[in-house]
Amino acid sequence: MGLDERVEDLLSRTGAPRRRYPRREQEWELVEMMLGQRLPTDFKMLSDRCQELRVGNLEVHVPRLEEVSFPLGSPARLNLRTRLEEEVSAVTDGRALFEGEVRSAEAMRTSLEELGQVVLEDADSGERSVFSMAPGRFELVPWGSHPSGAVGYWHAMGDPDQWPVVVSYCGVMWREECSLVDYLLRALDGGTPLPWLVEPSIA
Repeated sequence: MGLDERVEDLLSRTGAPRRRYPRREQEWELVEMMLGQRLPTDFKMLSDRCQELRVGNLEVHVPRLEEVSFPLGSPARLNLRTRLEEEVSAVTDGRALFEGEVRSAEAMRTSLEELGQVVLEDADSGERSVFSMAPGRFELVPWGSHPSGAVGYWHAMGDPDQWPVVVSYCGVMWREECSLVDYLLRALDGGTPLPWLVEPSIA
């Protein structure tokens, strides 16, 4: 079964609401420019054809450009936030509590680099891996999340079409050497471990 057929199979089985118009190439260029990262072809095909995608309670983060009404004239923004952006925001919010405190640029850079790391333990081997999430050195790119707190990532090394899927939950990771579309189809068939799903069935 080719990629186009696998994408259609996934969308049909999940009942995903379809997009009325396909995403234009210029829109993808803007999305990838804002992310600073090219994305896998199968993920872009999914996003071209559906408005949103859920597999059980697992939400796949389909990129969506939104108009920003305030302040006037602001450019479009992307609804896909990386874990690092959330961490940096948390640090910035925390700094607001200490208005009189001054830190050097080097100290801030160091603390953000330390913060911008994710350490995960392999569910099978117990081996610990450290992934960089520092600006310009993202090794994990999020593609989805679950209410349980589990997060789905790509291990973003090399060609995006070869990125493996990594699912993390409570510091443990499950790595699958396949594309996102294949991972989700296997999940629907019960052929891949889904330790972070709380629903009894997603089929």
